[in-house]
Amino acid sequence: MPAPLSESANRNRAPETGSASQSVHAMFFVTADAGPGIAPRLIEPFAKLGLTPARLHISSEDGAGDDLNADLRVRDVTRGTAQKIDKALRAIVGVRQVIALVE
Repeated sequence: MPAPLSESANRNRAPETGSASQSVHAMFFVTADAGPGIAPRLIEPFAKLGLTPARLHISSEDGAGDDLNADLRVRDVTRGTAQKIDKALRAIVGVRQVIALVE
């Protein structure tokens, strides 16, 4: 089962067994204000780390089109890299919510 990536969830969990460099698959579900510049800003944290998302789905089809929903996934990264992406996505202007899961 995927585990949440947020720092608050990690504070209450027991330390993980295994290496800090163990590969994980990370999934990021983002809700943001729809606008012409938001899509490249969502991809930028991946590009800065030399990564290409394994899945990239961005849609503003729901409701009035004011919201943008993104599903971004990356495979075979360390937990630390996934946390960097999570932090960078949360810092983007216009992003309202990030749900990050690792498995």
